[in-house]
Parts: sequence; C-alpha cells; structure tokens
Amino acid sequence: MTLRTDVELTPAATAEVQALASALRALHGRLLAETQVGFEKVYGRVEGAGALLQLAIHDPFFAWLRPLAQKMTELDELEVVTGAALAEIKAGIARLLDEPSDFRTTYLEVLQTAPGVVLAHAALRKTVRLPPRIGAAA
Repeated sequence: MTLRTDVELTPAATAEVQALASALRALHGRLLAETQVGFEKVYGRVEGAGALLQLAIHDPFFAWLRPLAQKMTELDELEVVTGAALAEIKAGIARLLDEPSDFRTTYLEVLQTAPGVVLAHAALRKTVRLPPRIGAAA
C-alpha cells in the first residue's frame, strides 16, 4: 500500500491502516494455504509459488477467496486514506465475514478445521473492531 505524501495522516491513522492491511494479508495467507491443501488432495502437488498464484487467480477451486483478495486490493489502492474510506473498507470486510455468501459458506467450513485461520480471523475482527460473530445463524 502506498500512502500519498501530500496527505498528512496522524500516526494513529497510519498504524490503523497498516494493522488492517497486515491482518487481511495474514488471514488471506492462512486461507490460501488451507485451500492449497484441499486442492492438492484432489489434484496433486502445486509446484511452486508461481503455480499457486496462477491457481489463486484463475482456478475455480480458489474462486471463493477472491472477494477477500478484492478487499486487500481496495485497501492497497486507496490514494487518499480518509476516515470515510477506511470505514467503508471495514464495513465491506464486515459484510464479507458476516453476510450470507459463497465466501462465507466456505469460510465457516475452513474455520471449523484450521486453528491458524481461527487466530487470523480473531485478529482481523479485533483490527476492524467487530464483535465475535461466527455461525450459520449469524
């Protein structure tokens, strides 16, 4: 993420943006690793980071992760970080995690089996300041 130098951010705002970006990357990384394990059980070993990147971009097996990758991109592409822009990205993350969707269906399944994902999930919710909310009825 590049922060414009002509827009002065408070140290707290800069730290908040960096913490959010870090939490998103950590969760995405854990989810990508778990999805890779599932993919390899069905299709065999993924040969290297380049092959994994291509799968993440193009393969339907990884398609469920793309909405989260989109949120990371939205944060990275902010030219001017304002409170309103950051609030909108946080609201989008909350919707992604909490509202019914293909992403959330698979996400809840992965949360049941991957402790590392649970920890990354909790860290993201804390960074976004969302209360814990997991489950089919949520």
